[in-house]
Amino acid sequence: MSRYKLFIVDDSALIRLRLKTSLALWPEIQIVGEAENGQEALKKIPLVKPDVVTLDLEMPVLDGLSTLKELNKVYPVPVIMLSSLTTHGAKATIEALENGAVDFVPKDGDWNKVVSELKEKIKIAVLAKKRPKPFTGGTLNPKNVILGKNGRQLVVIGASTGGPPALREIIPKLPQTFPVPIVIIQHITRGFSKPLADQLARVSRLKVKEAEKDEQLLPGTVYVAPAGYTFKIDKQGGSLTAKIIEPVEYLPAHFYPSVDEAMLSAAEVTGSKTIGVLLTGMGKDGALGMKAIKERGGYTIAQDEETSVVYGMPKAAIDIGGVSRVLPLSAIAEEIAANI
Repeated sequence: MSRYKLFIVDDSALIRLRLKTSLALWPEIQIVGEAENGQEALKKIPLVKPDVVTLDLEMPVLDGLSTLKELNKVYPVPVIMLSSLTTHGAKATIEALENGAVDFVPKDGDWNKVVSELKEKIKIAVLAKKRPKPFTGGTLNPKNVILGKNGRQLVVIGASTGGPPALREIIPKLPQTFPVPIVIIQHITRGFSKPLADQLARVSRLKVKEAEKDEQLLPGTVYVAPAGYTFKIDKQGGSLTAKIIEPVEYLPAHFYPSVDEAMLSAAEVTGSKTIGVLLTGMGKDGALGMKAIKERGGYTIAQDEETSVVYGMPKAAIDIGGVSRVLPLSAIAEEIAANI
């Protein structure tokens, strides 16, 4: 049995000890080293060659984000950030994801849940065929695109692992005159969807915000579904609205928000006037929703394997015939605009 070689970076000796003790119980993990700050980590990591690194965000000498950026240069390796649920911690976490971290785990709260989530994400990080690439920028050439010629009413984008940098590659390219609302369903921990929306807003010409319960979905606005809630598309008085529901019970194998639930509701409400987009991510969430949109006459786009960090979600939609077009990440914004 092959083992995942893990390197731990955290300024807290107690956290390092707890991680080593908890993860040592999992036979698939071999801890090959540790460091108490980024500077020490940058010296040790290239020598022990780990498969994955856990990296604390808030450290003395060299913080997690700065360490991540340097690590990208000296030893590119899948990185999982350990972050806090504070506003500052959430903002820095989103920035880390946009700079190449594969995923993150909040280290606040129940330790057993922290370890369980970390184990799962270590496995995903090692299996991921590539690390997310930092945002490179760019906009669409308006001369090449005629907006609104297909009469669409809504775009729904779903993503999981590798989603934040992929979204940052798509949303900033879309013009300020974009004629319909865009809804983003990103698998992310509660408390982190608003910082994601805020980061996208800073680099986009469109208005980007976290969606609010029952608000009208307006053209030229991007709505990030709030983490921890069920999100569906609704229609009230002829206007599209955000239906946001607090789950009575959280099912362990279900996502909140779920790409499938959002896309299935869009297929019902806007039907052929919907564009569905499924980006990088583990699992199958979104496959049924994409198929429903396509069967109603809508247009669906999946990110290709080459540019996906994890190809699970796009592949699942392709396998059941739910995709109109498969494209590299760099071509998706233009494809959305050309079919709106």
